[in-house]
Amino acid sequence: MYSRQFNTAPESIIQNGKAVFGSYSTLPEKIDIKGMRTPYAGLPLPAFISNLRIKSRLEYIFSLEKFFGTAVFFDFKVFGLSEVILWNRETGKKYAWHSFMPTRRRFVPTKTGKAACKNYQKRRSLKISWDSTEHRFVRKLYFYMKGDSVRPTAEAKIMAVPDSPENSDFLFVTPAPVQQRCSATWISPVRVSGRIFIDGQTAEEAEGLGAMILNRTYFKFRSKGKSAFGAGKAGGREIIFRLTESSYDAVDADRYNCNILTENGNTTALPSVHMTHPFGTDKKWIIQDTESMVDLTFTPASVSRRVLNIIAFRRESKAVFGTFEGVLMNSSGEKIMIKNMYGIINADSIRL
Repeated sequence: MYSRQFNTAPESIIQNGKAVFGSYSTLPEKIDIKGMRTPYAGLPLPAFISNLRIKSRLEYIFSLEKFFGTAVFFDFKVFGLSEVILWNRETGKKYAWHSFMPTRRRFVPTKTGKAACKNYQKRRSLKISWDSTEHRFVRKLYFYMKGDSVRPTAEAKIMAVPDSPENSDFLFVTPAPVQQRCSATWISPVRVSGRIFIDGQTAEEAEGLGAMILNRTYFKFRSKGKSAFGAGKAGGREIIFRLTESSYDAVDADRYNCNILTENGNTTALPSVHMTHPFGTDKKWIIQDTESMVDLTFTPASVSRRVLNIIAFRRESKAVFGTFEGVLMNSSGEKIMIKNMYGIINADSIRL
């Protein structure tokens, strides 16, 4: 049966120009992958050029009683993007807000102890913050999105519920796709509590599940990636899972990946998966592995599409909201039946 061990994280991800690859249940002081020796085809490029190829993404996903949502920062060095997407689980209605952020030295912080990522625009205010110092576990999301002719005004305050068994931290350092380059992903599954305001109407404060995810990767000129996230109850258990597939996956993807399942706080590292949509992204998706631990279907309910062109930069993205059904297997070999579990699949294509 497939298994992958979680170890103690090194003090630094990059040591002597090489990445310390592995899966970790603790965190270093920084999620920083600068300093790899000749990361692109062995060419001795100046460090500032190869560092420009490092792109970051910070995401906060939550599933509450009435709403499922995602808030994301994209750090492309010379500029940044932020977006918030909400789906009303009762009506299926979707709300989306996007914002361009001008040049800043760094958008997404590297510190794991205490930091925050902000969009300072008054009409599109977004903040994701965390604090892991002195045995604290804080994962906060706040946003205020000013409405217009097609969107309502929305505000939300969501944070991790202290001392919950679901609250945890995991770090995955993987080749991207070869060992000269790396990708580092910090995943923090959480039990969340929050309240959402839509056009002044206040939803009752509710608890749910979610995750904060931070990724840094040495990007190629053209990159494609898909990620699936689901959260909810299955068989009386609180389930959170995240699965990914991308063009910068490690060559040995079963050994190095960031696929994970948590159930009531118990964690299972999952093998690599393949995500297919034979009838189109708006139709049923199939997610499977070769170890019989992941066998899911995903039925879309709503799709958010966006195409962005800025000079030589192009990004095509789809955020697909829907429900998962199927089977996940934990590290004990026990099968967990998933039925009508809300979740999201993100599909991105980026040219830099």
